[in-house]
Amino acid sequence: MEYDFSKLNDREFEALGASIIENILTKRVEIFKSGRDGGVDGRFWIGKTKEGIIQCKHYIATPYTTLISKLKSEELAKVKKLKPARYIFITSKKLSRKYKQEIKTIFHPFILSEVDIYGYEDLNLFLSKKENQNIVERNYKLWITSTSVLDLIYNNAIKGRSVSTIREIEENAYKYAITENHKKGLKILEENNVVIMTGEPGIGKTTLADNLALYYTAKGFEFCDIEENISEAESIFREREKKNIIFYCDDFLGSNLYDAINNKRDSHIVKFINRVRKDNSKKFILTSRTNILNKAFSLSHRFQNGKIRDNEFLLRVENLTNVDKAKILYNHIYYSNLDVEYLDKIYHNKRYKEIIKHRNFNPRIIEFVTDSGRVGHISPKEYWEYIIKNLNNPEDIWADYFQNQTDDCVRALTFLTVYNNGKISEDELRRSYNAFLKIHKVNLGDQTDKSFEAVRKLATKSLLNRNQIDKNKFEYVLFNPSIADFVLGSYSNESDLVSNIIKSLETETSLDYLQILTGSKKINNSNSKKIQENLFDFFFERKLNEEDWDFLILLSYLDFFNEKLNKRIERFLTTLINADNPSGKRTWELLLILTEFEPKIEFNKFDFLHNFIEDISDEDILKELLNFIDTYGIEDEYILMQVETLIDNYLRNIVDNNNLDVHYPSHIKEYYYFEGYPEYDIDLNGIESEIQQSLDSFLDGFNVSVLEKIEFDISRFVSNLDVEGMANSFFESYEPDYERDSDGGYYSGSSNEDDIDAIFERS
Repeated sequence: MEYDFSKLNDREFEALGASIIENILTKRVEIFKSGRDGGVDGRFWIGKTKEGIIQCKHYIATPYTTLISKLKSEELAKVKKLKPARYIFITSKKLSRKYKQEIKTIFHPFILSEVDIYGYEDLNLFLSKKENQNIVERNYKLWITSTSVLDLIYNNAIKGRSVSTIREIEENAYKYAITENHKKGLKILEENNVVIMTGEPGIGKTTLADNLALYYTAKGFEFCDIEENISEAESIFREREKKNIIFYCDDFLGSNLYDAINNKRDSHIVKFINRVRKDNSKKFILTSRTNILNKAFSLSHRFQNGKIRDNEFLLRVENLTNVDKAKILYNHIYYSNLDVEYLDKIYHNKRYKEIIKHRNFNPRIIEFVTDSGRVGHISPKEYWEYIIKNLNNPEDIWADYFQNQTDDCVRALTFLTVYNNGKISEDELRRSYNAFLKIHKVNLGDQTDKSFEAVRKLATKSLLNRNQIDKNKFEYVLFNPSIADFVLGSYSNESDLVSNIIKSLETETSLDYLQILTGSKKINNSNSKKIQENLFDFFFERKLNEEDWDFLILLSYLDFFNEKLNKRIERFLTTLINADNPSGKRTWELLLILTEFEPKIEFNKFDFLHNFIEDISDEDILKELLNFIDTYGIEDEYILMQVETLIDNYLRNIVDNNNLDVHYPSHIKEYYYFEGYPEYDIDLNGIESEIQQSLDSFLDGFNVSVLEKIEFDISRFVSNLDVEGMANSFFESYEPDYERDSDGGYYSGSSNEDDIDAIFERS
């Protein structure tokens, strides 16, 4: 048996050394936080007063001469100061008899015998003994990478895709940090046989799933990597009914959610999951993005009835404790191959805590900022700024991939999705993509297929996700929200590009989003004006002829004080006012433009508003409408009648949604029990009065003059409510408050600051 100690970081090696000595001496070994006690990695007692010390040096790749030099220059002074009765030295390096003699001489008289010096061969010999396997298995990475377990892992992978998957998982296991999530995942699998891990991209759900699968494979389970086709897993289940199998499915449902449900594959999935739940020789690990899984539960009664969510293990970054995050960060920097000058920037003033506690802490970002290949072009002086920049702006992570590893056509699909507010139907994306290729200069590069179908396959799973939303209907969303942050930060000042994207999209959503980007200063005022002017040049005449009023309203609303567009906006408004039965949904924007635009538009009639105010429920739009009526002294009977109906509906919606916040218990005159059941004597007039006061507050800010003009009577509205029914509905579930102790509140555990410092403590 041979063990690969290179897969352990120094903290893990120290813990291993302490476990070995504890087992050999059959006495308790105390483990100290690294570096805190002058080079003591473990302590044991000889009798009641004599102290024994353990020192571990994980110098596996260090030349022997360097090891000896460090022992003389650094460790010897520490040992002399401690004066232990017995000193045990452990290293991951191979040691000859001569080397052991030299080490014993250095630490004379504290090392009593060469037996107290453990090198690579000694550790392997000890760990290979059957009676010591419990120590190996407690050290996950050591166990996983042992030769016998590796043979088991590779032999247990079911042929085909499973072999390459498990090999890739094992090769990356050395960077894995055991967290509380790992323990919870194992517990769920042991109890339920099925675990579904959900979360956003980059939080580590796949890494966790990988290592749980690796754990069971190392335990003798055959490994089966399945994709969407559950029948593949069912077939293997039948073939190997008596064998232990771990089924693994990354990105469960994925972009094929609706296909699964529409074609009744959700039934197959539910049946298979329930079958695994009942068979302890089988385990099933699945991962899914949170939004996909939530959508599945909302759409599929089979998922609901099958109680699939009972097995859900929701993995979020919030589930990671600060100590877990510290382990993840430490593991990444330990294996980063970064020069010490870079690592010093993280250790300076304990900056690692700033990373751990950052709101955007994410294993994917940590991997990115500790990748020596990516960091190579950054000087040590710039490194800390580089880390913080990527944490503050995680969208920058996409820069290299987006700009250097994709072509113009894939970028085009991403641009179109981003500027449509991160979501677009497949039909719209296809149409927009083909339009963009005609409008914008695109480098087609090689002669490969640049059709929508070919390009969308390249973009999917890297920059975009393709989700089925209905039968034969698909929708594209960004693979990760930070892609939008990157694109907006990098390209929003390119007015010609943004103009051509919006021209190609030709959606109200894109105009709304453009307004948001301008308001949030993602696009500066100068570029915003240029984009608006470009869009007017492209759309104005056609949309005016088509009487696409909402599109023109949004286009004008981008900036209706833009002097270069003044004449065309005036022409549009005049045309709209004089049109026959114009209609639209953009009432709020229209009213604001009509109120603020210069020169003032002359109104001889207001029937152009009739179809714009048919279905308004938004409070702000209602207020704006009343102000508009007051400003222009509107007497149009239909408009005034419609406004009364709209306000009535607005208040009715508040009542129906129980947003009144009425304190019903304060209106109980008497509370008593009759034949074991509670009875109430309720002050209905008091409740009605409180309801009226509450509704009055909801009308604060509404134009009083117009309310008087339409003779809106709040008391009449309240009198039409079923106040008694509302009260009875509340009291059906009401229980009077009794005295409760005052010990409630949030419990806060002890600080784990010392634990974090211990992980990063330098010897």
